[in-house]
Amino acid sequence: MTTAAPSAPAIAAPLVWSTLASLGTQVLGFATFAILARLLGAQTFGLVALAALVIDLLLVISTAGINEAVIQRRHLDEVDADTAFWGNLAMGTAFCITTIAGAPLIATAFHQPALSPVIMALAAIFAITPLGAIHTARLTRDLRFRAVASRNLIAALAGAIAGIPLAFLGFGVWALVAQRIASTAALVLASWWSYPWLPRLRWHRQSLIEMVRFGAYLGASRTLNQLNIRAAEMISGALVGPVAVAFIRAGSRVVEVVNQVTYMPVQQIAMPILTRVNHDPAALREAYLKLSRLSAFLMFPAFFGCLAIAPLIVQLVFGPGWEPVADALRIFTLAVVASQINNLIVAVIAALGESRAVLSWTGAQIGLGIAAAVAVAPWGWQAMLLTGVLRGYLVLPYGFHLLRRHAGIRFRDVLSSIAPALASSLLMAMAVAAGLHWSAAALPLPAMLALCLPAGALVYMAAYLWQDRTILAQLAAMIASRCARAGA
Repeated sequence: MTTAAPSAPAIAAPLVWSTLASLGTQVLGFATFAILARLLGAQTFGLVALAALVIDLLLVISTAGINEAVIQRRHLDEVDADTAFWGNLAMGTAFCITTIAGAPLIATAFHQPALSPVIMALAAIFAITPLGAIHTARLTRDLRFRAVASRNLIAALAGAIAGIPLAFLGFGVWALVAQRIASTAALVLASWWSYPWLPRLRWHRQSLIEMVRFGAYLGASRTLNQLNIRAAEMISGALVGPVAVAFIRAGSRVVEVVNQVTYMPVQQIAMPILTRVNHDPAALREAYLKLSRLSAFLMFPAFFGCLAIAPLIVQLVFGPGWEPVADALRIFTLAVVASQINNLIVAVIAALGESRAVLSWTGAQIGLGIAAAVAVAPWGWQAMLLTGVLRGYLVLPYGFHLLRRHAGIRFRDVLSSIAPALASSLLMAMAVAAGLHWSAAALPLPAMLALCLPAGALVYMAAYLWQDRTILAQLAAMIASRCARAGA
């Protein structure tokens, strides 16, 4: 059987379920993270964060971009899917064995002997993840985000059930290891349940070559992007120690929650939807700008709101001993504009099949980012994080060049789509910061948040709609599309 993507992109239904998946998963996952952080402390978290950093970087390489190739292919037959499954599994198994063998060397490089057994245990993820990767890719390709919502929630719940009791029982780092492995295994099982496809033992050499040829550039790009994002963690782990890594990781975890709830639903549907119209320049431009406007509308107020209340978030979520996380949170939120633009540029270029351009785009950042982070390392991890933010903005002109060259989308069109959200979010952040300053001595923390957050939301919406009401028509069209599909 051959599956082909429909020609017309329907944003509403997949966005609803993608949002539900992100919201439910992140609420549960972050609650688990906060509980474990309070129970285990920064030193334990930092050690596991270092191990997870290594695993996450290698995990991106181990897929060779095959999952993205499955999503991007205009026609996918069962032989292609079988080939992708076994190719992924072979790569994952090889990386599992190699990582176990190399764990002592990695621990030595970070001057943390206790890191070796943690990396060895987490290496099991390389062998587990490929068992459900192509099932997930096929769900994504078909825009079946209701299934994705259930799958991700089950995985997050499994991680909580495994990790929290072990932390209470005093297992330390192994509580975090168990959480990660249990979540990965549950994700695979839920993927098979959501997409009951049994791969056959067959292999098509040319199909694999084509997928790897396309996916290798995306895989390398994603690896470089992870290096860009997490360079400060790597360098801090080697030069400062696990506690600094814990502070950075805690700040980035808060940002991940905000990103997952606001932008990730759009990102998950961006490439499949843009792929469906990659043969029609006008439709591609229209879909891109709709996604840009919508993601900015959702992202910018959430991130600038976090910037305004960063110390309160840390106090409420992590408690005493985690105060430096507020610095990390503030710095990460400053990158929101560049991040929103960069990620959508990557999505549209990948949807056009220009994976080599994606690699050149990401490669333009890696040398600059790592060199800058090393140069400012003597000034501390905060300075390293700031260089990462600055790098994201410095490479934007090249990203706009790629966007114009490959998709015919102009800088001023992108700027027009995000300007109302940016201006409104800045105004909202200033209003919230002023409100918190005024009420700091008079009100307890919960009361301050209960007062300032709704007020900030009202300021944002009023300022946004004063500038542009296009988003209302876009949201109304999405709701109407969703209702029509439900009725059908």
